[in-house]
Amino acid sequence: MNPESPLIHAKHVFRAAILLLAVLIAMLLGRSLFVPETWGEFGPYRGAAVAEHRDKPIRHGGNDSCAMCHDAEYAEHAGGEHASVQCESCHGPVAFHVDLEEGEVVAEMPVHRSRELCELCHLRLEARPADFPQVDVREHVLSNGGEFTPDACFECHDPHSPI
Repeated sequence: MNPESPLIHAKHVFRAAILLLAVLIAMLLGRSLFVPETWGEFGPYRGAAVAEHRDKPIRHGGNDSCAMCHDAEYAEHAGGEHASVQCESCHGPVAFHVDLEEGEVVAEMPVHRSRELCELCHLRLEARPADFPQVDVREHVLSNGGEFTPDACFECHDPHSPI
């Protein structure tokens, strides 16, 4: 080929086009192998996951499921500062305590009485809104004459209506 020909570099463009086509085919083949069939059916996730989650047993019942048997605690909680906090946030899923289909008690409800539970929401952090109740627990307990024990918060505060 003549060194001054405009097609002298055409073989490089042809090779790049072949390489680009091979990459495109590999990507399409990889997508068909690794992306589930139901991807994108209901949005940017696997559509079959909806049925899988629907078929799982119910574990959470919400505050109303607690009110049926624990009306005094429910009333105290509903009128207190923690009214917006779900019972299961502190106690765990109601299914640990009650068979939701039969309505029978299957075990004692777990009660986590430690300051670490309170600190999940109330530990002083810069990222929390300034008007949210935040506490330096050690300082708070000691300045109020208490002892800094694992259940220090519960010596003074009722968790259902803490103030």
